[in-house]
Amino acid sequence: MTPKKPLRRWLAWTVAGVLIASALALLVVISMHPSTVASASLSVRQFTFRTNARRVLGPSNVEQLLISGLSSLQIQLNSAQVIRISGAPVQATSIDIQGEPSAFCSFYHVRSGGLEMSGPSIITLGSPRTRGRASFSLKVHGPLRANLTSQPNQSGLRPGFECKRVHVNGGSAGDVEASMSPQGGDSIFFSTSSDARLDFDLTSQSEIGDTQIPILGEIRFSEIDPHTSEEKTVLLTPPSGYKNEVSFEKLDKRVTLDDADLLVVIPKSDFYLRRFIVKDGIQLSLHGVVHDVRKGAGSSGLETRMPSAFDHLDNMKRIFGVIPALVALILGILERMGLLSEK
Repeated sequence: MTPKKPLRRWLAWTVAGVLIASALALLVVISMHPSTVASASLSVRQFTFRTNARRVLGPSNVEQLLISGLSSLQIQLNSAQVIRISGAPVQATSIDIQGEPSAFCSFYHVRSGGLEMSGPSIITLGSPRTRGRASFSLKVHGPLRANLTSQPNQSGLRPGFECKRVHVNGGSAGDVEASMSPQGGDSIFFSTSSDARLDFDLTSQSEIGDTQIPILGEIRFSEIDPHTSEEKTVLLTPPSGYKNEVSFEKLDKRVTLDDADLLVVIPKSDFYLRRFIVKDGIQLSLHGVVHDVRKGAGSSGLETRMPSAFDHLDNMKRIFGVIPALVALILGILERMGLLSEK
């Protein structure tokens, strides 16, 4: 009986090398997380982002609008009204106001047509902690301007305004207040300093929000606790019909978020605040190409939730499976046409 020949050493090393190379390649594709398209549906109480949008917020009816950081204000009245400047009554149809650094104004029963910005700005959207209130705040780092229109007297609501620490028609600093034309239609234009805050109390029938706002740079869904300096989440338990979720559309992969999670999204390109509305908090819809999505129970425990390169390859296996079938189909057609006949 002839003894078996020993396995050649080179063959053993080749097999071992192939196994090691395959294992290393698998580790590489699992650890790689390429950029991909993501959508996020989130319920938050606060949201800060950087944008180069030239206009934010759609039209809305406002019971009260408080503007802190007012720079200038021009009001054109439809009819002469009594204006009290530091208590002294004056009749006028137009008012020109310049604000001190700490100036603020309140407007009552007006309609806002949206806010215009002159360049890239950092915006913070905020909602009250009490659900059901039709209130909303917007902080902006960067000047903005807007037009308002007074509304007609209705259901006990009368348009008016009051300002503190302002200069009226070039006079000394003081306060001013007045009712506006009862028939409405007064024109109001204001601009703010580079750091301003607007607080909206909406009418019960009005809804405030916007769509297609470009987002630049990293987004952290958190705030710093002023007492402990710790990073805290701003996610809320979503109302009925909404959810906290990030989905990767091309891979049909979803990441569900707990309202106690910290979340960080790092966009790569073409990332948008697709839509937001103020309803029991702020309901966000985000979409675009992301470089990373990280979540965790704390700031030091954030881990990526991006699909790996292996997930992308696994998703493409259906495409790879179709290729042999297409080749067979093409060969069958060529054979029927006689183009593959034997010589």
